[in-house]
Amino acid sequence: MIRRLSWIGWGAAGLIALGLVALVAQVPGFLAWRGALERRLVADSRVIPTALGEVEFAETGQGAPILMLHGTPGGYDQILRHVEATGLSRSGVRVIAPSRPGYLRTPLASGRSPEAQARLFAALLDRLGVRRAVILGVSGGGPAAAQFALQYPDRCAGLVLEEAVTRRIKADSSPLPPSLVDFLVYLFRDRAIADLQAKAPGDPNMSRIGAAVIDSLAPMGRRAAGNENDRMQFAKLAEMPLDRIRCPTLILHGAEDRDVPLADSVDAHRRISGSRLIVLQGADHSMVALRSKELNPLILEFARQSF
Repeated sequence: MIRRLSWIGWGAAGLIALGLVALVAQVPGFLAWRGALERRLVADSRVIPTALGEVEFAETGQGAPILMLHGTPGGYDQILRHVEATGLSRSGVRVIAPSRPGYLRTPLASGRSPEAQARLFAALLDRLGVRRAVILGVSGGGPAAAQFALQYPDRCAGLVLEEAVTRRIKADSSPLPPSLVDFLVYLFRDRAIADLQAKAPGDPNMSRIGAAVIDSLAPMGRRAAGNENDRMQFAKLAEMPLDRIRCPTLILHGAEDRDVPLADSVDAHRRISGSRLIVLQGADHSMVALRSKELNPLILEFARQSF
């Protein structure tokens, strides 16, 4: 028995060693992937100064302007890749996608609170010569979007809250260092994309949509400040006077969302006069990716009617 246990111990050590060797063999590919990702992030956006600080953004498409605020974590790329993959950017709207403060190349000092971020995005629209826009906040972009509607009612043609944070919420911080998060994203990227594709086998674009979601998690080191700031801001989020919002408002939420409670959208609908609430049955917090064929027409119709 002792001899057998010793062989088991040596066998386990051998398997661990083989696993480590296999992981080390992944490092060159990982570094090449992350390097290419970082170069693309810089190439596809620009940073401009505003009266309230620098802000990074990208834009695509032509037509009614929609300012889209990404979730937590994220960056401009989360929105840009998604609207390109789903075809929203080719549907007669002009998508303006900033990186919220602390994400990628928008400094955290440009606006920590949702109120400050709303002011920053108004300054961005000033620089772009856009007087009025539809404001869309997805998930963690919800507080800043709602604040924009509250602070700039004459500039907010319409408000879209998509599975959006609108009330205080607690999110745990990640114990993993950013480089390890990046490595894990790289290792499991293809599997995660395949899992999304399997949930929508009839949608040939799901792989591109999945890549847009997964790749917006890395490089985490360039998103960590914004992610941590969101966590702190949302944990102390004061009740917003949503009843003062007067612009047309569309609220979208998944019935099975476990990240942002459906109750938040139900409450926002109750408090925002004239708002429209659409609950997608069977959808969870991944509905932006998995249910885009249903969501995009709703957003496009709303944007066109808002001007």
